[in-house]
Amino acid sequence: MSSTAVPPPAPPPPTPQTAAVSAGKGLHSKVYNGLIGSLDKFVPAKLRPLWVHPAGPKTIFFWAPVFKWGLVIAGLSDLARPADTISIPACGALAATGIIWSRYSLVIIPKNYGLFAVNLFVGLTQCVQLARAYNYQQEKEKLEKEKEDGKPALAQ
Repeated sequence: MSSTAVPPPAPPPPTPQTAAVSAGKGLHSKVYNGLIGSLDKFVPAKLRPLWVHPAGPKTIFFWAPVFKWGLVIAGLSDLARPADTISIPACGALAATGIIWSRYSLVIIPKNYGLFAVNLFVGLTQCVQLARAYNYQQEKEKLEKEKEDGKPALAQ
């Protein structure tokens, strides 16, 4: 008997992952799966890699960031609001979650660059709002101090 052993065969190469349709059993899942199934045949070959990507339009990983852009639009429209009406706790919470989720979106598998972009913009717009609130508070304190000291306030 020989002492040489035959190595086991190499495992087959992994198959490319495709986006799974909803596995739910409710009516909403059936409607969603029917819609995706009917749209499947109309997706051009060039867009097929995006369509079947694990974070593509067939999954919640795509649609959640798409709808979250509403927070960015709201934050940008709030730039026109007076600085005294800015809610510092709300802006701070949104800025923190935007920054935290930006980091998280790059460490999950699959990497979700859509989630990264929307959370980065949410964090940035809220940081701008926080800076506006801080500047407003500084100016307010400066004017109050000048009033107490009896100096005339700067004309603006």
